[in-house]
Amino acid sequence: MTYDSTKGNASLRHEINNSLTLISSRLQLLAARYVFLKEDSDFTEIQNDLSDIQRLLNYDRTARQPQLTLCSLQPLLNELYTSFLPVLHAQHIALYLHISSNLPAIRADLSLIRQALINLLKNAIQAIGDQPDGQIDIQVYCNETEEVLIEIKNNGPVIPPEIVEHIFIPFFTTKEGGSGIGLSISRQIMRLSGGSLTLLPDNKETKFILKFK
Repeated sequence: MTYDSTKGNASLRHEINNSLTLISSRLQLLAARYVFLKEDSDFTEIQNDLSDIQRLLNYDRTARQPQLTLCSLQPLLNELYTSFLPVLHAQHIALYLHISSNLPAIRADLSLIRQALINLLKNAIQAIGDQPDGQIDIQVYCNETEEVLIEIKNNGPVIPPEIVEHIFIPFFTTKEGGSGIGLSISRQIMRLSGGSLTLLPDNKETKFILKFK
């Protein structure tokens, strides 16, 4: 457990490398399945990933000026599900997505929300590790006050109580080689979108909730 702000540049590079790993996985899938990349929708997905890397490089500048628009979460969630599914299948981790019908539109910067969700999914994958029967569940629904919630939970080891209060602190990490900025960036993105990111207390599973007001 360390707080080392001098690791800032290296930590940011680590986050970028994580995104590059996702791109590399997609390229392998494309090479095995498709001949004409330009005619395939995954080619556009790769372009989107490259755009997100640029957004992450310039995070400190762009995060202060999110481009909030009225939008639907469902296409983004479906895209991430399709992107992560083969990668998780190779790691023997099950992924489930449940989206309630008639979800209202939200005001958000979908590019930033995408990065927040990727950070949370990667965090879940790391938490599960080599555990057998790993599982990640994403549930999207409205509460009684018509707020949209995204619930991301995994069945990996739960976060110890003494660690919970520190997980959103920038550069705090308990993982060897970890950057400690993924969760803090995700929470900042949600705050800039007028929402919130919280960890729901539970002694059986790890559950993060993104709330859009």
